[in-house]
Amino acid sequence: METNKRAFFILQMLVASAVIIFMLEKKLLISESRGATLSNYQNVNEVDKVILLMEDFEGLSKPDSIALGDSLLKANGFFSFGSTQIELNHDKIDKNPMASKTALKVNWLSTEGYGGWGKGVGANIELDTLTDHLTFRIYVPQSNGEEEKIKVILEEDDNENGKLEKEADDTFFAHITVKPSDKWQIISIPLKDFKDENPGGDKILNVTRKGGLHNVIFVFEQPDRYTKDHHWYFDFICFTNDKMIDSNILK
Repeated sequence: METNKRAFFILQMLVASAVIIFMLEKKLLISESRGATLSNYQNVNEVDKVILLMEDFEGLSKPDSIALGDSLLKANGFFSFGSTQIELNHDKIDKNPMASKTALKVNWLSTEGYGGWGKGVGANIELDTLTDHLTFRIYVPQSNGEEEKIKVILEEDDNENGKLEKEADDTFFAHITVKPSDKWQIISIPLKDFKDENPGGDKILNVTRKGGLHNVIFVFEQPDRYTKDHHWYFDFICFTNDKMIDSNILK
């Protein structure tokens, strides 16, 4: 009888221990949300450089209509403004291991004298502005003609209220130039190249607050020369702890 009691007690202890271990593991595990799943890129040589994958456009199914596509993009935090119109694209895919089955296509509608697109992020992350980079893939068709000039904007939360308020939160920007080429290119912008644009905030690029990084935005800076034939494609937007180079991606 005593032996049975002892065995039952040991069994209870083992079950309790298993439950505790499970709860601890569950607490420590970080679920990867749609568009930010790095486990899909284990064959990318420099994946260990990625601090935060903000968007790879995966998990967004091809919509049956433009209206449904707009709703899907808005529901996932994407937005466009001015003359730009954004849509999911499944055709401009290459064999680079960073390539996904889906990219974002940006069209110019020539309705306004400005335009761009962005993504709501809402992430809190420790970044080293001396060494870290904002990295993304871009495809600028040769038919676009001249070198592309794009303004990249990071909007952050400084007053820790989870809302974007221009008078209280920092906005940082950097300008890049991209040569048109009928192939995907990797752009890595050092965070130290970003400059403070507005009077609000604490003048420091730090996205560790309550709202963290509100938005990442891309503005096309040559609207006078754009026509309805101009298009751009984006993929794999992330923060990296070093510059990523195309030739180093393949294993």
